[in-house]
Amino acid sequence: MLRNLPKLFILNTFLISTILVSFNCHKDSSTAPPAPAEIHIIVKSSIDSSLVYNANVVLYNANSGEALLRSSSGNDGSADFSINSGGSFYVRIAAQSFRELPEENVSPVPFSVSASQKYSQTYYLDTLQGTFGKIDGSITPHQPGVLIVAASSIAGNEKHTYSGPDGYFVLFNVPFGTYEMDAIKAGYQLEEHPQVNLTVDTSSVTMLLNLNQITGSVLTGRVTFLAAHNGIVDISLLDRNSMSVITGLTTKIDSNRVYTLNNIPAGEYTAWASYENDGFVMDPDWIFKNPGALNITFTSDSSKILDFSVTDAIIILSPTNPDNLIIPALADSIIPTFSWDPYPQAKEYIIEVRDINGNLVWGGFTASGEIRHSQIPKEWNSVIFNFDGSALTQLQHGEIYQWRIYADDDAAPNVQTLLSSSEDLKGLFITP
Repeated sequence: MLRNLPKLFILNTFLISTILVSFNCHKDSSTAPPAPAEIHIIVKSSIDSSLVYNANVVLYNANSGEALLRSSSGNDGSADFSINSGGSFYVRIAAQSFRELPEENVSPVPFSVSASQKYSQTYYLDTLQGTFGKIDGSITPHQPGVLIVAASSIAGNEKHTYSGPDGYFVLFNVPFGTYEMDAIKAGYQLEEHPQVNLTVDTSSVTMLLNLNQITGSVLTGRVTFLAAHNGIVDISLLDRNSMSVITGLTTKIDSNRVYTLNNIPAGEYTAWASYENDGFVMDPDWIFKNPGALNITFTSDSSKILDFSVTDAIIILSPTNPDNLIIPALADSIIPTFSWDPYPQAKEYIIEVRDINGNLVWGGFTASGEIRHSQIPKEWNSVIFNFDGSALTQLQHGEIYQWRIYADDDAAPNVQTLLSSSEDLKGLFITP
């Protein structure tokens, strides 16, 4: 911090008084730290906008995917978080008898909050049909950001969440059945993996999970840049079942493009590079040609090596938030024009637009990988929203959305060889 030094005066009395005044002014300004950022999340039902209380709201660091804080919505439907330094974040919300927001395999829409800023956002949950159980409890010793996983032998039944600062966790809408519990965080290992059996008669279980401190394993590697320039990218380990980032297992490469992750508990993981807005994305072609190469398993304390390849991201021009902020840009109209820089070797482009709740609005892919809109040829570097009339819904005034663009190396119908995409934390916009 730069400070203006007091001027020297000839008379000693003036000198002394000036120094005292200057000292007192600086003392007053330096002892008042900036107020924390206040995040106010309101949870409502999408059917009638009624307030949803006791919803589990987890706040994440959008740049790393790490869970930061957990809270429950009160009778007013709100959950509040206080962050000292501000930053870029997103939330995941779950409540009994409601669909999780965003749903599985849907990327959350991030937001930015600066120190001293007060941010408020309302989210709407869709009703979930059926009867389900609940698992809650605490971690001991109390640890925030512990990934809690209820693993099932039935595909699609696995559930996960994170513990709060008091060690409490809750899993809503757990299908009836038998689950093996796990708790994962860098430097900690679950003492044992208890089983939980949820039935119609025993639909709610509360438990205590004991963690042991460990040295853990070490993962190192190097990043190769398939781009015209190099940079500094982040590396993360994700739990392979839930695809959630493990708290404490994120880092950045050094100037030699090398990284190291320490204190890794035994388990099955998927490694990933470049979450942040850094101009790079994981090379889709590399992933395609190396199936399973991002998966890594540690059964005991050991050392392993895993290298990555990253490539240039597609640069989206408008509408989008700037690189260093997760603040939506104002779109040019309720039917915006999306534009991007041409990507080398692209044969066609695929666009995708989602609302703040992660719901697909237009474009993207079906579950079988088919493109949901008419072809966007390589010669096009901009399109108007819903140019082909295939949008699932229209954009609404004053709402926040996010769009992505993908480059395809094959223009044949329903055949995708993806070259690259825009970055996960870009493309935020708000309609006028």
